[in-house]
Amino acid sequence: MVRLVGFSLIGLSCSGLGLWYAWNLRQRLHHLHAMNRMIELLISLLQYGKSTLPECCCQLAGQVEEPYRGAFVRVYRELTEGRGNSFTEVYGRIMGEALRELPLKEQDRLLFLQCVLEQGAGDGEARVRLIRRQQELLRERIDRLETDSREKSRMAVGLGTLGGILIIIILL
Repeated sequence: MVRLVGFSLIGLSCSGLGLWYAWNLRQRLHHLHAMNRMIELLISLLQYGKSTLPECCCQLAGQVEEPYRGAFVRVYRELTEGRGNSFTEVYGRIMGEALRELPLKEQDRLLFLQCVLEQGAGDGEARVRLIRRQQELLRERIDRLETDSREKSRMAVGLGTLGGILIIIILL
């Protein structure tokens, strides 16, 4: 009886590991889509609203989900308090901390941060063009992930389950 319970727990834990991997992949896609929406909003605020970057952060905070909302609020507050730090420094630090907790790869984080941080010294239109270029790279990454995600998710769950069965057979 004890062996049966042990084998069941091994099988369930291996299947759960596969499900966890599939869930992380779905969460990564969810956050990449959220980042794409935030970039669209940022472009709209810069291009049509003629807002400054700190004002954009305040406006974006009211339109996005957590953890982005809290990060945008913190960026806006720190910049309006006038501590003498540059937007690039404050945004990079605070948004980097918020993104670190998410199931994203480092390349995803850097791509999102570069949309705002590597804006150059150009006028509003040049800034928008640079942000759009980064957004295209983000969209390409999303497209690649979406085509692979179903297959990878199924494979992860299947391999987890098969791995559990293999361990059980070895232990028998």
